[in-house]
Amino acid sequence: MNHKELDEYLINKLRINTNFDIVRGIIKNRFIVYYLSSLVDTSLIQLIYQLTNQTGYEGNIQKVNNLKEIETSILSGLLFVLPINDDEDYYLIETREYPTRGISEPETEQTIRGSKDGFCESIITNVGLIRRRIRDSNLVLEKYQLGKTSKSDVIICYLDNKVNKKYLNKLKNKLVNKVDLLYSVVMSDRAIEEVVFEQKFKLYPLVKYSERPDITSINILKGNIAILCDNSSSVILTPTNIFEHIRHIEEYRQNPLVGTFLRLSRLLAIVFSLFLIPLWLCVLKSPENIDIFLIPEELNFMKIFYQVLVVEIMIEILRIATIHTPSKLSSTMGLVAALILGQFAVEIGVFSQEILLYCSLSAIGGFATPSYELSLSNKITKIILIIFVGIFGKLGFICGLFILFLYLFYLNREHPYLYPLVPFDYDDFNQIFTRLGKSDKKRVR
Repeated sequence: MNHKELDEYLINKLRINTNFDIVRGIIKNRFIVYYLSSLVDTSLIQLIYQLTNQTGYEGNIQKVNNLKEIETSILSGLLFVLPINDDEDYYLIETREYPTRGISEPETEQTIRGSKDGFCESIITNVGLIRRRIRDSNLVLEKYQLGKTSKSDVIICYLDNKVNKKYLNKLKNKLVNKVDLLYSVVMSDRAIEEVVFEQKFKLYPLVKYSERPDITSINILKGNIAILCDNSSSVILTPTNIFEHIRHIEEYRQNPLVGTFLRLSRLLAIVFSLFLIPLWLCVLKSPENIDIFLIPEELNFMKIFYQVLVVEIMIEILRIATIHTPSKLSSTMGLVAALILGQFAVEIGVFSQEILLYCSLSAIGGFATPSYELSLSNKITKIILIIFVGIFGKLGFICGLFILFLYLFYLNREHPYLYPLVPFDYDDFNQIFTRLGKSDKKRVR
């Protein structure tokens, strides 16, 4: 293969016209250079100047003849120098500069073991974090500038040999025809979610957010699509289902037995956050079962019902206040919360001990939910179930569950939101509860 054929091969193989961060340059009609702008060192500018003046370069230079090695090296961040003259050798030059620990760990997806880097507000840096983990020529990053005024950079990232092309084309059309018509997409990820995925009036999240490059890379390798937005430290992952929102990276950083225990504990906490209070009110409204939960018979059900709603709303207000409270005042905020929902509130008769106990357990389960969006959705669903139980009793609880199931079933028919429960898939359903299944060896970790 002569140099011209090699140049044409790399143009097609690396998708020069599609991938915005793969650069092909010509220096004074003598050299053709290929490099990855998201992973190279700034010394590349000096290197090009030295090559232009035919001077030496003191970095690591190696001759190479293997096409696969050239392709992989370019995708790893090395600079490939291809002389136009067929009589000269071509080289790979070490110019890599990977984004590393200078990037802080995401606060919402922390793990004891594993990498501590997370996405930031720079889209180029985020692309480099993904490129570092996936060195495959099938990885495609298509860049769009969306918004009539903001012209914000948005990148669609996927594996060309695994992605669902029909779904991908539909997503691209929505981005161009819907999002680009917006006046501004400064809040780019939120705007994309509401417009493209029609999330605006839907309670449960139709996309998954992640601030971790390892989780994003795993999803891309599974055939999912990642949407990166400039000025956002979160990446949109699609398609998704409700069970993807309850998994956490820590489960995969431990051995399978410990990971299964963590998964079951987290699943129990999520169930508690959603159903504990409605079930408690169901039992409370049935006098024959009142001793199960140690509730004094003299407590009036409607009084407890109103107290439960007040406590749930107060806990939510405290959560919102905690987000907006400066870190230096967080201890003061905790003291105020303890006074409002603590022993003092019980002693003056504002709330009963039982109500605070069960509402606290439910709140803890909500905090243990890995997905912030799912925890908020479960919070609203819980309040609706409480109202149903308060008005209709057990029948209200059963009807509420039935309506919830139907809602989730019809939420996203193109990619079933209840998969692998509906439609049922044994291997994937087993993964909801355990870290191992029959097809575990085939799974991407």
